[in-house]
This record gives sequence, structure tokens and C-alpha cells, in this order.
Amino acid sequence: MNPALARHLQTLGLERAPFPPTPDAAAWFQTARLEAERVEAAHCLRTRAGFVLLTGEIGTGKSTFLRRLLVALGGEGMVTSLVFNTFLQGPDLLAAVLRDFGLEARGTPAADIDTLNRFLVQQWRAQVTCVLMIDDAQNLTLESLELLRLLTNLETGQEKLLQIVLAGQPELRANLEQPGIRQLTSRICKHVQLDVLAADEVQRYVHFRLDAAGNPSPGIRLRADAALALHRASGGNPRRIHQIMDRCLYGLYAMPAQARVIDPALVRTAAAEAGARPLARRLRRTRPALATAASLAGVLAATLLAL
Repeated sequence: MNPALARHLQTLGLERAPFPPTPDAAAWFQTARLEAERVEAAHCLRTRAGFVLLTGEIGTGKSTFLRRLLVALGGEGMVTSLVFNTFLQGPDLLAAVLRDFGLEARGTPAADIDTLNRFLVQQWRAQVTCVLMIDDAQNLTLESLELLRLLTNLETGQEKLLQIVLAGQPELRANLEQPGIRQLTSRICKHVQLDVLAADEVQRYVHFRLDAAGNPSPGIRLRADAALALHRASGGNPRRIHQIMDRCLYGLYAMPAQARVIDPALVRTAAAEAGARPLARRLRRTRPALATAASLAGVLAATLLAL
């Protein structure tokens, strides 16, 4: 933690940042629905039932959900690969997957598929399940989605050797509905859809985050009417709630400890300073197919037949 932030938090009586700008799986706001979705997704991966799709608007907690899923699977003898840079496409994406599994890319799609297949068979014989997670998957081209479809064909005859989790914004679902990759879409066994927080959840969420950061008693409090103002300003989007609440904390900085209560006026001022606006719903759009998709698919399909 940088010294300036440490001094700021110490003044507020906090041990860690309650509203960080990055995913924070350590302070998981666990609603009954979210926990049920996580448990079901983990079950699909353990039983090798197919691949899991995770969608949600920007800031609704997709990366945090993936990290919680990783934690749930980490102690069960599973090998995972987590890919964030989906601007890597086709052969480069395949090479990144190999490297994250601890394998050396050999430079061509056919050779890399062979390397990955041998590794997956070895893990399957040792009764180890391999999981590939790809975040921001809405950036994947048709070429890369076709690559993933071919990876789902790696199997022993009864079980898939590689379990896949695709996480992305709502347009990912539209991308998966393209006719050329409908075989991949047909293998979705679980679709987790993350949504914004309801109005009655915002106050509980804020107090949960504050308590997880070591908020003393009475400490910092969010009034009920301020929670409604926060919901209106953020649209219930957790990332925007963090932006606004972070500004609110600055507004409490000079107040005595017993007077650190967030009211609607402070929320509105903080929202204006943070530039927070509820996100508009995105129009579904289909990503155009790349000209190289067919050529790469042909190479990989031939390799799979040989294997």
C-alpha cells in the first residue's frame, strides 16, 4: 500500500481501501443468488459437463466472480489457466493459454494443439481437471471463438479434456449466436448473468465493504436516504458505487470520527465529482467474421483428426 493511501485510511480508522478500483475477491458481497450461481458453475466444471458462460455489464463484478471461482476450485486438485488479454487472437491466444498452463509454445497452431492435447491427456490420467478461464471474452474474434470450439473437441471419448469459462459483456452472447460457431454455443451448460444491485441492497453492500475494511464502531455510516441517492446516481452498478463512495470518503476526511455520516447531499456532490452516470443498456451487435477464420480452423481441424 502506498504511504499516502495508508495515511488517508488511518485517518478514517480503516485498515484497507473499502472501495478499490480493481476487483477485490477478498471482500465478496455474497448474496444468496450469487453464491448459488458460483456453486452451480463450480459443479459444472468439476463434473466436466460443458463450458460456462458469464456475462454482465461493465463493473458488475465478472472478474471478481472469476477469482472467487478460482478460489473455490484451487484446493481441489484442478489446474487452471486465466487469460485476461483477449486482444491476443488466434495462434497468439493459443500460445498464451499454453504459457499459462506452464507449457512452451512451439510456434504453429498444429504443434501447439498437439502440445496442449498431450498435456491434457496426462492430467486426465492423473484425474486432474483442467479449466481455461477467459475474461473480457467479448473481444474475441470469430477466429478465436472457432479455436475454442476446436479445443472443446479434445476428449477421451466420454469426457472433455478441457473445461472453459468465457466471461464478458452482454454482447458476448450475441457473438456466440453467429451461425459459424453454433456448435460452441450448444455446449453451454451454465449461463451466469450478473446484474446491478437492487435499491435495497446498496446500503448493505456499502456497510459490508466498510466493515471488511476495519470500519470502527460507530465509524462511517451511510444513511438510508443517502443509499437511495447512491442507487440513483450509480444505477446500482458496483464499480460506480465504488467511484462515488471513494469521493464520499474524501468528504468525511476533516470530520470528527463520531460525525462521519454520509447524507444525500454528500452523495450527489461526490457523484458529480466522479462523473458517475448509470450505464445505458447496450444494443446487441454481431462481430464480423475474419477472413482468416476458415484457414486456421482448417489447420486445427486437421490436427485434431490426426490426434
